[in-house]
Amino acid sequence: MTIKKILKENKELFWDISNLDKLDDIAIEERFLQYWNWKNILDLISIFWREKFKENFLKIRDKKRTNLSDKTINFFNLYLNV
Repeated sequence: MTIKKILKENKELFWDISNLDKLDDIAIEERFLQYWNWKNILDLISIFWREKFKENFLKIRDKKRTNLSDKTINFFNLYLNV
């Protein structure tokens, strides 16, 4: 699985983005965390590796305004042991 493939398979999540090639890892991960399903999350972890996924999650979680629900934050805090 590659980033391009996972974006292509889930392009409906990025309906408001005209050029998906310009998205950075954090923007991609944040969108998948907002509307996640478990398969997509596992695909992202396999692409980014667990530590990079965890690092990105912490940046997303700790933003002044985050788009993640409290349940999502709590789940991934427990899953990633942070």
